[in-house]
Amino acid sequence: MIIAIRTAPFALALLTAFPAVAQEAPTTPAEGSVTAPSTEPGVQWRLFSQSDTSSYLVDMSSITRTGDVATARVARVSKRLAPGDYRHVVDQFGIRCGAGETRVETSADVAEDGETADSYAADEPWSRAAPNSFDASVRDLACGEVEPNRPPFDTIRAWIDAGRP
Repeated sequence: MIIAIRTAPFALALLTAFPAVAQEAPTTPAEGSVTAPSTEPGVQWRLFSQSDTSSYLVDMSSITRTGDVATARVARVSKRLAPGDYRHVVDQFGIRCGAGETRVETSADVAEDGETADSYAADEPWSRAAPNSFDASVRDLACGEVEPNRPPFDTIRAWIDAGRP
């Protein structure tokens, strides 16, 4: 399965911090990563996909839905960083559930110390999420069709400190 990932407009800055992230798409969902939605309270950051170089987590508590439009925060964390290096990128996705369209609305770079370093509007147009793509996975998560079957973490920092399980 080939999963495509869209990049934010400031890809050059991301290439410096994460050389392979903008170029390599997730190849497989995380093992055992998808189940039917649950009503478990307090679920937050959960791993849902990964590639050779990056892990992708969704903040389940960030998912909001108004009619047919949803939003969700997705973190992209490099696997090449040392323990205690908290650099990652958080994208705010917009999703049109019925139309199967997604876009990155905002993107935030998080620095090595875990503090947000830069945040900007992505201004991407809506595009159709191809079947079995990364964007289709985000759509499925945000529209309530699936949920990651991984333990929740309150923060990306806590997930990194736990050994990136």
